[in-house]
Amino acid sequence: MRNEAPRPYLADHPHAAPSADRGLGSGEVRPALRPPRRGVGTGQLVVVLVSVYAPGVLLTGGVPTIYQFSGSVAVPLVIAFAGAVVLAFSLAYAAMTRRLRSGGGLYVLIAAGLGPVAGVAGAVLALVSYLVYLSAAVVLLAGALRGVLFAFFEQDLPLWMAVLWAAGVTLAGGLLPLRVAVRVLGAFCVLQLLFVGWFEVAALTHPDGGSVSFQALDPASLLTGSFALAACLGLSMFVGAELGLSYSGDVDQPARAIPRATTLAYLIVTGVLVSSTWALSVVLGPENIVAIARDSFESLTGARRDPLLVEGVAAATNGSSSTAVTRLLAIFLLIGTLSTTFMLSQSVGRQLASMARHRLLPTRLGTRRADGTPTRAVVALGVLCGVVAWVAVVTDTSWMTFTLGLVGGLGVTLLLTLTALAIIVWFLRRDDEETGFLGWEIPFVAGAFSAVVTGFVYVFSLVRLPVLLGDDDAIARWLLPVGTLGAVAAGVVWALVLRSRDEDALRHLDPHGHRP
Repeated sequence: MRNEAPRPYLADHPHAAPSADRGLGSGEVRPALRPPRRGVGTGQLVVVLVSVYAPGVLLTGGVPTIYQFSGSVAVPLVIAFAGAVVLAFSLAYAAMTRRLRSGGGLYVLIAAGLGPVAGVAGAVLALVSYLVYLSAAVVLLAGALRGVLFAFFEQDLPLWMAVLWAAGVTLAGGLLPLRVAVRVLGAFCVLQLLFVGWFEVAALTHPDGGSVSFQALDPASLLTGSFALAACLGLSMFVGAELGLSYSGDVDQPARAIPRATTLAYLIVTGVLVSSTWALSVVLGPENIVAIARDSFESLTGARRDPLLVEGVAAATNGSSSTAVTRLLAIFLLIGTLSTTFMLSQSVGRQLASMARHRLLPTRLGTRRADGTPTRAVVALGVLCGVVAWVAVVTDTSWMTFTLGLVGGLGVTLLLTLTALAIIVWFLRRDDEETGFLGWEIPFVAGAFSAVVTGFVYVFSLVRLPVLLGDDDAIARWLLPVGTLGAVAAGVVWALVLRSRDEDALRHLDPHGHRP
């Protein structure tokens, strides 16, 4: 059994910086000049990770998309299946991060299992995926801002102008100190859960046809529509909790807190989505919900058609107080999009800073404020996302935003596949004699299961989803393979370029200080 002591997370601590910035020898890190402040705990990290799965965003955008394109009645079961896949991934992820205590992101785990070149490829894939996903979220935030202005003041703000405001708000959220951001995100989570709880009670007490239907939870309903396509879209909604490693320098006991918070986040989100989607099916009727969801995603960017959630709330309230319901939904969606964009800005900004500390990006992006906020990385991210979101709405509001979300979701799915493969290889290379639930056997099986499922979902999506985008949208259809596989290829080329310039350029990605 290998008895190497795992390295601490010092390299990712906000009060420590790599040697090249401090004038020390290669690979050395100068200790903090003052005792590090107490970081956030597991519960606070759970709040941060759960915040990306805002029910307002997923119930308004993600769930209707699954109904619309898959035609499946059993969407709650599909979401439960997707949740089981990411939970299996989190089990393998937890086992590896407990032994390999290196902060940064999933690309670090890929480098440990598959080598530094693969790690750089994973880093570029993560960068592209999160960038376009956050850009799509900025467009949704712009639509939510327009909705609130119109609901309360009857002012119709141009979408391109709303995108600029949304990009600025997203940037401001990313620059909040983490402890302040936790409080803000916690308040957002409480408000959203209160709304979801109220909606579920109202839906179950006003079921379509007068009786509560369990058809959406019947396994036989999985035969309706395309289960594979529904699983593809369902899995793409679980983007965000894997960013926990980005906070390795901000939490207490990261070796325990990060894997636990990731698993808890997946459990909470899966439970909330399954129950709320089932309630939506009950109030609208399982036999009607697919037809109602057709083409509903256009409402996300200002079209006249009502989204699926609006139809569900109207049915749950018997159409009473339509103005009050409209305003309530507008606030609910605004809070949800703020929650998602704030969390992604905080997390992806730290991911960029980590890449900079690993010498994959300009080192200046790795600098942090005294409170640990990577200001330069967050500003760069905010500007890039604002530009991409603005181009998307100027080009084609609905389809381009939808495609950006797909590219981001599929990119993270591929990232999970590569990480699961790296975990498998890493455990196979270890002479690990540990036994018990988190010995090497259970994480290995969990990693293999998640690798097979996410790999199939990714390949199937590349084949099937471009057909759904239509023959008239060739640019959007090509974005799926180019944005994901192209990012991996670009990462491999970038890694080879870095190594050609300096043989030890990728040494920072090796958690144990040696090259495989």
